[in-house]
Amino acid sequence: MTNDEIREWLDEEWSSALQVGHERPDLDPEVDALANSNVVSIRYALVTQMLGKIADPARSLTALQLEAGGEGAWNARSFSTSVVVPWVDDNHQVLGTSADPYVSKPLRRVRLEHEMDDVRAKDEWGRLVALFDRLENAPLEDLRNAFRLILRSLVRRLAAQEISYAVPRRASMAQMETMLVKFLNEPSGGLRPLAVSAALFTTLGRAFSLFSEVKSQGINEADVATGMSGDVMCYDDNGIRLVIEVKDCDLTLSHVQAASLKAKQSGEELSNLLFAVPRIREVDRDDISALSQREWASGLNIYTINLHDLSRSAFVLLDEQWRVRFLIEVGDELDRRQNQQARKAWHDILQELP
Repeated sequence: MTNDEIREWLDEEWSSALQVGHERPDLDPEVDALANSNVVSIRYALVTQMLGKIADPARSLTALQLEAGGEGAWNARSFSTSVVVPWVDDNHQVLGTSADPYVSKPLRRVRLEHEMDDVRAKDEWGRLVALFDRLENAPLEDLRNAFRLILRSLVRRLAAQEISYAVPRRASMAQMETMLVKFLNEPSGGLRPLAVSAALFTTLGRAFSLFSEVKSQGINEADVATGMSGDVMCYDDNGIRLVIEVKDCDLTLSHVQAASLKAKQSGEELSNLLFAVPRIREVDRDDISALSQREWASGLNIYTINLHDLSRSAFVLLDEQWRVRFLIEVGDELDRRQNQQARKAWHDILQELP
């Protein structure tokens, strides 16, 4: 593969690793230790040498310089600065901030060897070389699978890092709406609309003095496990004020039936249930309306709203500072949920602002 092709492959594999997340039971302890080494050049060498060999299996995992000749010789430094360093720059410096990692002393040699007594952390370097020795003649697919283990460890590393969101000092209504549309249009299994909903109701609760506290659950947490009546719970001083069910698909009759039953069985004195959804499924519209009328008669108000419509209407009534506070709150919600793909997407969307 050319440098452009291997970068494209790397981006695809990284995206897949981000989707899976950082809580994986199948992390390799040895690879994980090297990927999280305190020595920056070890982290870069682990990724660069492996990725370079995947791009061209004729390369040796331990070779560093092309000029030295010999079997499998190649220019690892050039590959690192052309492929790996730009990728790291695009992904929150997950390996470190070096612009030219192969200028460091351990990597200014013909090849990596078992005995490198002139370097710091020589035991770690020895473990890296031993890993490369085991993989040197492995089939290409085994190399790729080994590299995927590295990426899983890097996802975990990224999760422990703080992502800095470039929230602007000002944001117009049009800019905010554009950001939300772009962020919510990407499939996320419900995580993105849940994070936006939690951030939105937290912000509006403060701005209008509606709620004293807003709680939300994780995307994969069952309500019965968390003791929550819905996806987002809004409280005032007298108890629960509003429950929000968040869907990233059209609202169906079965959704409303299940949520209504859950609300009744929760033990909470719940009178307001809101569905934050893109649309109501047309074939269910009349049945949902009829069910809502029956639930109203029994004391439960059921509402539906689109997140874009709610944010547009609410922020028209507020000073523009609240739009900025809302954007900050979205980032805080994403950090709490530790989904690296969503965090990176929000970071990149904010970076695109003029």
